[in-house]
Amino acid sequence: MSALFFYGAGARLQGSDEKSTLALLFGGYFERPPIHRFLPGSKRTLLFPARITSHREITPLGSGDSMSPKDWDAFVKRSREDTSVLMATINPLMVRDNHQVIQAAVISSDDPILASCILNPGFLRRFSAIFGPELIVAIPSRTKIYVFPKLANRLAEMARTIRDDYLISPQPVSTELFELSKKGMRTIGTVDPDDQ
Repeated sequence: MSALFFYGAGARLQGSDEKSTLALLFGGYFERPPIHRFLPGSKRTLLFPARITSHREITPLGSGDSMSPKDWDAFVKRSREDTSVLMATINPLMVRDNHQVIQAAVISSDDPILASCILNPGFLRRFSAIFGPELIVAIPSRTKIYVFPKLANRLAEMARTIRDDYLISPQPVSTELFELSKKGMRTIGTVDPDDQ
């Protein structure tokens, strides 16, 4: 096993000229990183460990970096902790209807670990306080997240916008939709009409 994993997610890699960190990132299946796991029920969305430079260049960890199931679990746990700082700084745009009722939250950041905030338990707590205990989440890119209540949502009205965000993003993730609750995260559909 590579000693790389003892640094944990978000830690500085030693021995390199440029500062870089390790992070667990969301990505699309088309990226084909050597080390990855698909989200439960997903055909197109995966998680993978990567190095991120100070210039936000992303390099997936290679097949030479072995990772046991125990290492993976530790990496996920550390990633959840590391996203706490970013979670504290995000300021979602709340989409309201004509009666000022919040219909969705749109979260944007330049940080490629933004989508990984979904794995943080604080994410579910924060948005459950607004939308209820079960959320629907769309991750069109690493730098944008859409959050909806599971019931009585306006997802259909925003599906095209989510798909467009996926198509124009330099860091696309997926058009799949996910349910997030205390039971965990699972794939429930897609906003892509060609992939129904």
